[in-house]
Amino acid sequence: MKGISLLITLVFLSSLGVGPIGILSGSYGVKVLAQDTEFTLPKAGITPESPFYFLDRFVEFLQEFFTFSPEGKAHLQITFAAERIAEIKVVLEVKGVEAPGLDVAQSRLQAHLAKAATIVANQKAKGEDVTSLTQELDDEFEGPKSALAQIFKEQKRALEAQEKKLKAQLRAAHRAGDTALEEQIAGELGQVKGQLELLELREEDLEEKLEAEEEQIEEEMEAQHKAKEAITEAEEELAELQEEAVEEEVEIPAEALAKFNSLLSQAKSALVAENYEEAKRLAEQAEDALENVEETIEELEEAKEKEEEEKEKLEEQRKEEEEKLKEAEEETEEKVKEEEEQEQERQE
Repeated sequence: MKGISLLITLVFLSSLGVGPIGILSGSYGVKVLAQDTEFTLPKAGITPESPFYFLDRFVEFLQEFFTFSPEGKAHLQITFAAERIAEIKVVLEVKGVEAPGLDVAQSRLQAHLAKAATIVANQKAKGEDVTSLTQELDDEFEGPKSALAQIFKEQKRALEAQEKKLKAQLRAAHRAGDTALEEQIAGELGQVKGQLELLELREEDLEEKLEAEEEQIEEEMEAQHKAKEAITEAEEELAELQEEAVEEEVEIPAEALAKFNSLLSQAKSALVAENYEEAKRLAEQAEDALENVEETIEELEEAKEKEEEEKEKLEEQRKEEEEKLKEAEEETEEKVKEEEEQEQERQE
């Protein structure tokens, strides 16, 4: 009986983010700047990497059990989804992109949205008007979704900074002729590149799955709201790419944005004309067009990196030539001095 009481106490404390379990799990709230708006993620609680993670799931089961209205249960799933995103942030920062806990958190995140979509569908099947509920759920998930994108972006920046540092170390080791160190750094660089690729794959896979679940929820929205939402998402995607270009100090060519601007302008015109389906379609096409812009930014980044590397090589060659010239001058001076000394000795 005492054991059961202790377990209940621990569960209660962990749900509040305090106590021994909370401390072990690194429970804390985190702030993420998402689309120029600071969104505070909930406490991560016990992460999937902890052996006590089952307690976190049990607490959520109790919360669901004692939430009786379908609307409340649907909103609760969005709350849980935000907690999974907080877990993803903690696991990425502490354990890295290869951590098994990420699969658990991402799978549960998708499941929460799927459950919310099922609740909405069931309510509609009963003849209930779910338009307001779907809009609330969509708006409620906007902050966590933007935070998730920011989390992946920050992790990508960290890995890219690490990659850049290792490349500089590799060049230094190569110049020094330290083969052993060069091989060691090359191995570390390969691992970082692999982590970057895995991070991108995780992000793309999760983004596709979440979009599919969101679409299930948004199916019940009014056509006007869907169109506005699609236009907003396209604009936010552009803002992210522009921010990335500024950070990487590259300029997006105007022609790369021409198609996007044209499609988005047409979408807004269709929205004004109350042609909501057409507005949504055009906005989605505009967002798809940004994939080419993203590729352009990546190409510009690669070109800039190659240019910097080429400059470093030229600078190294210049220094080597100066050193050789200096050595040649010193050798010439020494020969002249030797000849003068020899000539002086002969005269004596």
